[in-house]
Amino acid sequence: MIFLVSIILSSCSSPSSNIGANTTPEQVDDLGEQGQVLNVVTPDTITSKSDNVTKKYQIQTRLTDFHMINGTTGLAWGLTKNALRMYQTKDNGKSWINISPAANVKFGANIKYGSNVFFIDSQNGWIIRNAQGKTETVLLRTVNGGRNWKISSITGVENIVDIYFTSIDRGWIMTSTQTSMGKEEKALFHTDDGGDKWKKVMQNAGTKATANNMRESIPHRGYVMGMDFIDSTNGFITTKDLGIPKLYRTEDAGTTWSDESKFFDRNKFGNCSNYFTEGPQFFAGDSSKGWMSIGCTLGSSSKFNGYFTIDGGHSWEFTPFNLKWSKGVNQFLQPVFINENEGWILQDVSLFHTYNRGKSWSKLPRSPILEEQLAIHPVVVKLEFINSYMGWILLENSDTKRSLLLQTIDGGSSWKVL
Repeated sequence: MIFLVSIILSSCSSPSSNIGANTTPEQVDDLGEQGQVLNVVTPDTITSKSDNVTKKYQIQTRLTDFHMINGTTGLAWGLTKNALRMYQTKDNGKSWINISPAANVKFGANIKYGSNVFFIDSQNGWIIRNAQGKTETVLLRTVNGGRNWKISSITGVENIVDIYFTSIDRGWIMTSTQTSMGKEEKALFHTDDGGDKWKKVMQNAGTKATANNMRESIPHRGYVMGMDFIDSTNGFITTKDLGIPKLYRTEDAGTTWSDESKFFDRNKFGNCSNYFTEGPQFFAGDSSKGWMSIGCTLGSSSKFNGYFTIDGGHSWEFTPFNLKWSKGVNQFLQPVFINENEGWILQDVSLFHTYNRGKSWSKLPRSPILEEQLAIHPVVVKLEFINSYMGWILLENSDTKRSLLLQTIDGGSSWKVL
């Protein structure tokens, strides 16, 4: 059986082939790992005027991540028996389409948005399946919202940790391999044809300085934490080096990099034993404005503060968040911002809201549904808002292997199960 699977996967890793989406609703045959009830429909029936053509199916997949594309459209996914199960909604979660790739493309671990999954809009998306065993790293691409997936191998690449596209053609993937304690071999690849061909633009050959204090590559020291490009040439990569966040900027699409870490002043954080971040995020509609959270750990407690930019990352302003220290399973859940002023954070079972960059926070009204589900699913996998009203939160109980996706349409004051 192992031999047959390896043959199937090898054939899937051929230079280029087309794989249709698995649109058949799943049958529940593993009661140990069930998902929630979703109104899963086929692409043909979702446009039907009749309400009788749709049926509710209890998906087997335990959802592990999601991404909101706009105010009505979003994605949610997880793995079932190492096969990716991905669903798309275009009506705020009322109905879902199964847009999963073929089940013979096996995944060894859960995939995360920004690391292995990226969608630039509702139609164009990419999924990375990293190399495992004798199989190569492969890239799955759709141009029709997941109805079909084109698969191609990325030879010589084993561990992709970040993916980012600024258009349907132009994108980057970052690879890293730990070489020794605190150090990684890092390489950056670039495409101008949507991922059919990739060119290596940076490799850890050293940190030799070039003109204008630029460097040929990002140093070996430090682990990659995040990557973000604001246009076709300007981008950022964050690393964590000996517990300290570092920020690197490119202005030539990734060929050379400048160390922008001077923005970080540990004295502003007080007494911290460790720091953590996922890197900068720039806001849709105005790429000159963005932010990044920096978390501080002291003992068993954590606290967040923020850095904001209004000039495309050339300068960063520190903003202390007037929040209490947090403990427990969700203490590392970062705040989310939709613009340079408005954001949310969950602490314990309460959601807090800010309109002034986190200088002050208002506790939102108690949500009985959110509190009830947090008691059953205590781990918050992800919190995301797409505008001032619409947000999703994914909860999980790792002991019972169950997850639940909830939605708010009033800015977090009330929640319902999708």
